[in-house]
Amino acid sequence: MRKFLIFTIIAILCQSLQAQILPSETFHSNGFQIGSKDYTTMPIRLPLLMAGSFAEIRPNHFHSGLDIKTDGKEGEHVYAPQDGYVSRINISAWGGGKVLYITHPDGYRTVYMHLSEFCGEIGKFVRNYQYANHVYAFDIELPKDSIRVRKGQLVALTGNTGGSSGPHLHYEIRLAENDQTINPLLFGLPYNDNIAPTIAGIKIYPADDRTAIGGKRETLTILPKQLPMYDTITVSGRFYTGIYTYDQHEPNSRNKNGIHRIELYLDDTLFYAYSVPTFLFEETRAINAIIDYPHYQRTREYYIITRHLRGDRNNFSIAYCDNGFLKFNDNKVHRLRYRVSDHKGNYSQQTLYLRAKENQGLEPTNINSSKKILASGEPITYFKRFRLDREGFSADIPPYTVYDNDHLAYSRQNDPASLSDRHRIILIDNPLPPHQSFEVTLDKPHGIDESLVSKLTIVCINGNNVSALPTTIKNGRLSAPTRSFGDFAIRIDTVAPTVKPTNFGNGKPFRTSRITVKIADNLSGIVSYSCFINGEWQLAEHDGKTATLNVDARYLNKGQNRVTFRLADAAGNTTEKTWKIVK
Repeated sequence: MRKFLIFTIIAILCQSLQAQILPSETFHSNGFQIGSKDYTTMPIRLPLLMAGSFAEIRPNHFHSGLDIKTDGKEGEHVYAPQDGYVSRINISAWGGGKVLYITHPDGYRTVYMHLSEFCGEIGKFVRNYQYANHVYAFDIELPKDSIRVRKGQLVALTGNTGGSSGPHLHYEIRLAENDQTINPLLFGLPYNDNIAPTIAGIKIYPADDRTAIGGKRETLTILPKQLPMYDTITVSGRFYTGIYTYDQHEPNSRNKNGIHRIELYLDDTLFYAYSVPTFLFEETRAINAIIDYPHYQRTREYYIITRHLRGDRNNFSIAYCDNGFLKFNDNKVHRLRYRVSDHKGNYSQQTLYLRAKENQGLEPTNINSSKKILASGEPITYFKRFRLDREGFSADIPPYTVYDNDHLAYSRQNDPASLSDRHRIILIDNPLPPHQSFEVTLDKPHGIDESLVSKLTIVCINGNNVSALPTTIKNGRLSAPTRSFGDFAIRIDTVAPTVKPTNFGNGKPFRTSRITVKIADNLSGIVSYSCFINGEWQLAEHDGKTATLNVDARYLNKGQNRVTFRLADAAGNTTEKTWKIVK
């Protein structure tokens, strides 16, 4: 009787919390309201077909806009949706590539990424800035109204620059006051979609080693085609659930776009809801606390889970009872119904039947004993600063870097490939990436010549992946910010970058439209590069995807030319190579 009353109280609590505000499809800030009719026109003159949707799950972040297809081609015209002014220009070999920001007088900002060219006055400004400062990549904010644009003005051409995996336009609408990005579909952009989302899998997770699902202490994965096999699933102990679902708005599309809204009902009472209509960029890594992160790392399948961690302070996902955990004590059959929907109101549903079984005769095991041993010495509280100090190593972790109270395990081992031991720090209970950067500090290697100190770098090692961190010297020790847990060590970079021609030979005739070289560095990474044709600096565009520099061949004179490339890495190693090119 007592256990039945416990379940009844939980059910009543769920019903009362259901009346609270859910993740909303409307958003207000200082008088601005989503749905302005001024942004219902497309930035390009093509139908809206999405290669990526807003808040789609990507590695360590939400996707911050719409990826609009351009029929696999570059050069589609991009138009300003409203009057405004160019407020920022960012050009990089990575990320968004060539990016344009336009701020509008109504308080919104539109952003355009992966561009191939800037047009008109904007293009002239970019070129003049690059040649005046001898740079390709830069990121600057422009004074208000220094470059004004009008509604419908051609401002750029679409492309494939930066981290783009194919030609398309990445389009965002933000609040200008804080760059909070908003789903552009909430402004009424026209598109067709009569296809319901796909539910590709459902998981039932044990909360601990006292939980049994279907008589086993392991996660149960149910694919839609397997549902007829499952009449009623027995559960005992606490558990939570997850769903892998995606949306497609055109037939036979290879794109698995993100979902608009997920709801989970327990016996017709809303238990859990998920929706991301808008977010701040400093919140974007919270995505790792919302998904089954280890499974996503292995498969790129994103199961969105009901379990809520205390350090996830956003309202993207709301669990209305017990932080998203479930537990039945009444030996009855309960119905779990997932409902997933897209922006056009198309929806899919899937129902599971679970029988609460009080005790299946399973006693707690020692499967987590190794974790407990590792975790016993270093508890970390998610809302407090944590500092780890060990011989030769320290880590300074700010509040809210982890998503819940956890345990930080430290170990040290010899590393013949490094100038120091490896210092490993990992989370035990919830092994998620940190929400924000933290600093690691290592002692300088003994006996290192002072002339080589500038070539030392802290590296983060995860498996076969070795990443150099931006390293500085503080109080005679090496320090670096990191956004990963893992192994940290010190290595030395004395190897200069390399540069190799890909479409020309020394002293041979040249007939193509651009000069292309391949560049690479063994460790610390290339930080500067220049091209000189007959002694004059010329713009070299850096493509990070292909690790190439590309120079317009029209700057070659007729006859023989001297073409020189100069490169430097973060450790100060430099390379200079010259070729003779005959035009």
